[in-house]
Amino acid sequence: MRPWLPLLVLACASTAHADAVADLKTKLQALRADVPLKGTLEADYQAFDEKGVAVKAKAAHLQLGFDSKDGLNIHLSPELVQSLSAEEAKNVADPDSPTPQADLLRQMGAIHIQRALSASDALSRSVEGATSSSAKTVSLDGAPATQLDFVMPLKLPKDQADAAKDWQDLFTVWVDAQGVPLRFQEKIHVKFCKFLLCLDFDQSYGGTERVIDGRLVTVSGFQETQQTGHGLDFHSKTVSSLQIQ
Repeated sequence: MRPWLPLLVLACASTAHADAVADLKTKLQALRADVPLKGTLEADYQAFDEKGVAVKAKAAHLQLGFDSKDGLNIHLSPELVQSLSAEEAKNVADPDSPTPQADLLRQMGAIHIQRALSASDALSRSVEGATSSSAKTVSLDGAPATQLDFVMPLKLPKDQADAAKDWQDLFTVWVDAQGVPLRFQEKIHVKFCKFLLCLDFDQSYGGTERVIDGRLVTVSGFQETQQTGHGLDFHSKTVSSLQIQ
């Protein structure tokens, strides 16, 4: 092979990567209609023990209303407020008593809902800074689609980055023939080591997209987190869905 051929291959790969990111962002720009949306969010949280068995005391379910007209308004039903108050009272009496419903409410709060309602902006930020990308034709729910894979760089605060080893972060977007996102998923793996102690951390999250009145919305999502090592094992899963009225 002539010396300049590897440079040509690298240049073509770099151009293809830039095109994949640019094409996706161009389509996302066209799916940012500023139309008010109103509906309900439902979410479930479950934690698992070291054997993978669901821990009933740490399970939670909630339903809340939202309205994006004039900002973002979130409505908690009287029943949910009462349930949260009872959970807090138990925790005050016994600090070891779990507060899964309050924890889930924090996870599914205003930032989560805003990201779901502004999915174009959220996806655009998610692929920002990708170090490489690839595309391939696949079948999704029985229909042809294109799978876009973006390799993401290390994104951690400095104190955590210094202890991070074996960082792997793959962000995937599935789009239809018109380039409209149908689904997305991010998988992260990292090992944190300090001195002789190490923790393995794996997280995956994603969602299903839908265009509503010209606005891309994440209508369902999930997040699963697993941590192992040094007696600090942890495993949880959250699923959520939006019902637009």
